[in-house]
Parts: sequence; structure tokens; C-alpha cells
Amino acid sequence: MKVCGVIAEYDPFHRGHERHLRMARELTGADFIVCVMSGFYTQRGMPALLSPHVRSEMALRCGADAVLQLPAAFSLREGDVFARGGVEILHRLGCVDAISFGCETADVGLLQKAAALLEDKTDDFEADIQAGLEKGLSYAAAQGAAMEKALGAEARCLQLPNAALGLCYLRALKRLESAILPAVIPRNHAYHAGEVEEYPSATAVRGALLRGDWKSVEQAVPAAALPVLMQAVREGVVCRPEKMNELLRYALLQLGEAGVRRLPGVDEGLESRIISAARENTTREEILAAIKTRRYTRGRISRALCWGLLGREKQQLPEHPSCVQVLGFKESARPLMKKMQEGDIPLVMKPAREKKLADEMHCADIWQLMAGRDVGEHYRQGPVIIRDGEG
Repeated sequence: MKVCGVIAEYDPFHRGHERHLRMARELTGADFIVCVMSGFYTQRGMPALLSPHVRSEMALRCGADAVLQLPAAFSLREGDVFARGGVEILHRLGCVDAISFGCETADVGLLQKAAALLEDKTDDFEADIQAGLEKGLSYAAAQGAAMEKALGAEARCLQLPNAALGLCYLRALKRLESAILPAVIPRNHAYHAGEVEEYPSATAVRGALLRGDWKSVEQAVPAAALPVLMQAVREGVVCRPEKMNELLRYALLQLGEAGVRRLPGVDEGLESRIISAARENTTREEILAAIKTRRYTRGRISRALCWGLLGREKQQLPEHPSCVQVLGFKESARPLMKKMQEGDIPLVMKPAREKKLADEMHCADIWQLMAGRDVGEHYRQGPVIIRDGEG
């Protein structure tokens, strides 16, 4: 049995994701593909538009064989922690041979060299980063310039979003001393492109969905997944971004500076800017715009604000996943499920019975509240099972 792992958000699942799963299977010769997918919250610092079970079913009908949930403690984090959580789950399953991800370069050798350099920085590399910082560059830009100097002009692409995340995956594999091998799929489309195209960005699909532009949505979403999406919209299993506004402002003001200071991603006086912005602005976008500076990136602030909504402090977040919820699987993937259950990370089929998922259920309840759903609904949901012939 050959197994390929994928770490994703699928918010929502679109044709580009379908293409990636197809190419990953072809490239690795995998019998099964297991996806570790963000749950209710995403790395961009926002509640997912669609529930994990809806997104899981879309993926299962379009190429995935099993979908596991990446807890918010890892999905709602910066790239290296997001990657560490997903890679550790795949590694601890004990049966995954490869991890596939999209990247602006297919040069695995270059990616491996860059990951090794970042894991074991030379004195010259450190000095070049410091020189960049002294010129006023952000840390990411200074590190990118230093990497280009160390590895050549071809390393310039490593600053692009997918390559940067790919390096995080490779670094996580190195730290775990994992035997999982990278399987890179070239990606030539803009990560955050706003227009729906043949292989659209999730940003474009979310925009079309929120505008009610179903012609674009139908163009972007695979035919097998579209009915699942349409049913979710009809039934209201959607968390629209504006639903976060009032709850977020209330949560931040309730926490105050002392409470905000304890949130993940908050340091160096950022708490003062956050509270000031929450007092003077109404919407999340207005609050975020008032805080953002060259020093504080949009992603970092957005994640911190979301943690304020959820009321979780830095010290409360685990270093490692303790268990993983099974969101869904194909009936034909029973051999994979059996093999994964032999790994050293517990698979949870019924979340209401697992005390280790208490924090995740709290996060789920906040999402359900914003989506206008029953609080506790996620507790009662078992895995989506796709019968033979359904997908």
C-alpha cells in the first residue's frame, strides 16, 4: 500500500485542488491519498467559509480517500506551526510515504538546500539577514535576500507563498527525521488572484460565492463537488466574514490590553494598537487596517484578532497534536483507515467522547454561533462516508 499525504484548507474545494490530487496520485503512484485539512479556522486568520464536514465531502468526491482535521492550534498559526502540525500528523500515522504540495518551483533539490540552510543557518547567512534588517527590510525580505545570495538567483522564487510553505513542510520533515518524501506539483497560478479562471484561487472562489455569482462558482468548482456546496449554502452551513464583526470587537474590549497581550502572535506592544483600534472602529477590516504597519503583517494581526475572538492564550496552545478527528473517508479506503489506526496518533470518530478535543469543540461552537447554527452541532457529527460509486 502506497499512501500520499496532502495538507490543505479547501475553503472551498475547487478545480485547482482536484488537479493537484490527480497529479499527486500520478506522481507518487499512491493507492490512497489522505488529506490533513484545516478545521473551522484558517491560516489567513479567518473562520472558514464552509464547515469542515462540507469541505471534507467535496474533497472526497474529487480525489481524496480520507480527510483528517488539523486542529485550530495549528491551522490558525504562522506557516512553520501550520506545517509542523500537519506534517506531524502525517508522520505519526505511520503509513504515509510522500507529501505532495503545490509550488512555484519543481526543483526539489533547491527546496531541500534551502530547507537545510534555514534549519542550520551559517554565520554568513545570519550576517546577511542582519544586514538586510539594518537596511529596513522586513525579516522575510531580509531572509529572502540572504537566501538568494547563498543559493543563487533561482532562489528568488522561494519567497513566493507556496514555496515558502513548502519549505516549512520540508523543515518539519527534517526535524521529525521522517522518511516521508516530498512530491512537488508545479503551480503557476497566482495564490490570491481575485478573478475566477481555469484553476482559480480559493480567494476568487470565496469572493464569487459571497457575491452570489453562481456562474463563476460553477466554473470554478468540480461537478462532483458542486451539489455539496450548493446544499451547504441552501441550508446555511456558511460563516460569512461580516458575522465576525460584533463578536470580535466585544471579545477584544472584554479582554483589555492585559488579556490581548497573552494572545498568540501578540508582543512588542501590539496589544495597545489592537485595543485602540477596537475602541475606534466597528468592523474587523477597519480594526485590522488601523493596526497594520510594515512591522506587523496583515496575516499576523488577522490571526491574533481571531485568537482574541476565541479567547485562547499562547500558553494554552499545545506543541503537538494529541489526537486527530476523522472528518470523512471513502468506503473503498477501509484498508487505509485500518492502517492509520495502527499509527501512534489516535483517530477520533466520535468527537463528543474525546476529552482531548474540548478546546477544538469550543472553537467549533464559536464558528457555529457566527454561522447561525446550533452550538454543539459539531459534537454530534460522525465522519462523512462516501459509498462505492458515489465519488
